[in-house]
Amino acid sequence: MAKKPTEGSQQRKARSPFEKLRTTGSSAYRLFVLVAFYARAKKPLFDAEVTALFAHALPEVCQSYEYELIAYRVMPNQVHLVLGIKPTDAVADVISNIKRSTAHRLFEGIPRLEQEIGKRNFWAEGYFAETLGHAQIEQTLKMWQHRAKDEKTVLMQIVYDLAQPLHPKQIERVMDDLLPAEREVVRLLYGLQGEQAHTLEQAAEKLGLKPHEVQQMAQESIRKIREILRERRREHAAGRSA
Repeated sequence: MAKKPTEGSQQRKARSPFEKLRTTGSSAYRLFVLVAFYARAKKPLFDAEVTALFAHALPEVCQSYEYELIAYRVMPNQVHLVLGIKPTDAVADVISNIKRSTAHRLFEGIPRLEQEIGKRNFWAEGYFAETLGHAQIEQTLKMWQHRAKDEKTVLMQIVYDLAQPLHPKQIERVMDDLLPAEREVVRLLYGLQGEQAHTLEQAAEKLGLKPHEVQQMAQESIRKIREILRERRREHAAGRSA
């Protein structure tokens, strides 16, 4: 029986969300896998409608099986996933569950697919799988971002940090990297630099904009902030390993 690490061994704070040990029962683990698989006959089936439904279904499927969905990217005829799994999860079963469940959601939500493909089998047989060390994940995501234009990526979503709200101190550390308009929106909505937090409507009135314009600017600013924070983590990790 594996010995669970003591509190003393966990005193040092994990440098990334992937370095932190996962636990179950008496075991501690860090198990991550990169997987990829094609659409049936390698056809470019991921149009806007299919991509949108897949992006909605995938997180729900992973959550139902307790797989840790870290990131995914959709290309015209294939998908790549980075997942955290448990020691009891067989990789073949993980991929089979995801393919079967997402295919069911796609056929139920988009009836035309059955006529276009010929039968209710959205995915091609087989898959690629590779284990990742926790220190490799950030570099893998950076590579995805770098290759996005050349490889005609339809959608890339980095999921792991979306569920974690940004702390005001994190935002303040990157304010200088934002454009003036972005800084102003973030400052008002998050109540930074002595400012009281505003609602969308209040911020829009103060800035002379419409609420949906403020919301769009805020979403883009937060996306930019997360990218900056991820890049700094990668640089910090590279500095430690140098």
